[in-house]
Amino acid sequence: MARNPSPEPTVSPAAPSEPPSGRLKQFGYAYKVTKEVDPRLTTAMLGWGGGTAAVVFVLFFFLFGGSIVGIVFAVLFAIVFGALVALSTLSRRVQRTAYQRIEGQPGAAAAVLEQSLKRGWSMTPAVQFNRQQDLVHRLIGRAGILLVGEGDPNRVTQLLNTERKAIARYLGPDVEVESVIVGDNTEAGQVPLNKLSQTLTKRGLRGRTKLTSLQVNEYSKRLAAVSSGPMANLPKGPIPRGGRIPRGNIR
Repeated sequence: MARNPSPEPTVSPAAPSEPPSGRLKQFGYAYKVTKEVDPRLTTAMLGWGGGTAAVVFVLFFFLFGGSIVGIVFAVLFAIVFGALVALSTLSRRVQRTAYQRIEGQPGAAAAVLEQSLKRGWSMTPAVQFNRQQDLVHRLIGRAGILLVGEGDPNRVTQLLNTERKAIARYLGPDVEVESVIVGDNTEAGQVPLNKLSQTLTKRGLRGRTKLTSLQVNEYSKRLAAVSSGPMANLPKGPIPRGGRIPRGNIR
């Protein structure tokens, strides 16, 4: 008896679609995806955009004395500035929603850093980790060496101390190492995920230079030689909930 042909694979309707090409389509896609998580998106865009347009219209209307030319310019500039502010509001909401989607997932801080690191910083993700998926990422640049920890603060503190000792062993005890822990407890000195990029930018641009270019290059090579391990082939981005960290050297 002939076998029934296997059914053709179908795409789950819940599977996310690929972002479309084209600037306008991308804005529409970003609006649609963000509105699913942020129901107040439309109100915010209309409020900020419409308010800006109204203010600009009034300013130009009185500036040109209410003439026909003045009204035309007032309408045009009101539309332009209102649209720009509305798009800016959309951009901020999209970014905030993106943080909300990955917040709390192991590797979320690394994902943010990979997307937003400014020139001058070099990152090695997950130089320290444990079975509970707490992670420590190492950054090096002219502003110095910075460790970024994410996970339970108590366990992360232990991982940070371990990495500090490792750096002192390979680079010497006089090399200064700073650290931050990603979290919502700002009173304890933690840095919220949505402010991590801003914090590093301030450190890099406004902090005093602690390392020369030669030191950055030399230290990076030394640390890279001892940083290979089970995390070297870890996919970029946050680890899905329930995902496992590769075995080996797990603390």
